[in-house]
Amino acid sequence: LYKSAEENSKKTLYKAARHIYQKIEDFAQENADEFEEDLKNPKFKNAKDLFHATLVFTVFKKINSKYVILTFGVGDCPIGIVNKEKTEAKLLNWLDVGEFGGGTRFITQTEIFHGNKIVTRMNMHLVDDFSYLFLMTDGIYDPKFEVEANLEKNEKWIGFIEDLEGNNEDGVKIDFEKDSLEKIEDNLNQWMDFWSKGNHDDRTLAIIF
Repeated sequence: LYKSAEENSKKTLYKAARHIYQKIEDFAQENADEFEEDLKNPKFKNAKDLFHATLVFTVFKKINSKYVILTFGVGDCPIGIVNKEKTEAKLLNWLDVGEFGGGTRFITQTEIFHGNKIVTRMNMHLVDDFSYLFLMTDGIYDPKFEVEANLEKNEKWIGFIEDLEGNNEDGVKIDFEKDSLEKIEDNLNQWMDFWSKGNHDDRTLAIIF
């Protein structure tokens, strides 16, 4: 039963990822005239190659006594989950970090959808409960975790939570238990404005708590 559910979930995740790929490709083709100068660069075969889009997403639902969590990822964007007691964390996807700067992969690269590796980008997880489920882009991951290996360390995720809760140079604090959603949003926007030398990538952070 589990294997059947996992296979069906991966088919759904694949369709969702292909849909996003197609939407970007359609937009790029419809607006190709705007990218005429950029397309003079021989390394770009068509307009969609200009969209360096990483992608992670998750779907979750509580069924009986457990949470079913489906994940998909392309690029250097981690998905992490922290247990209810805030003592253990787990990385739910693998990252395309590459061996050099700019070595990540993008959802707009057609080869992403070919070969057996695509299956490993789609996963189903069963957990009893959790305190936080994090999805973030490299603009958060790079300065806060520094290297991929740290994503496997419980103490780094616990430190990340402590950072969000006020243990940071700016003293910005997010109280997930007491603050209203509006205040949490405002404080998160302030928190994401932290200064980190050499880190200027997009900062996107989604938190389920």
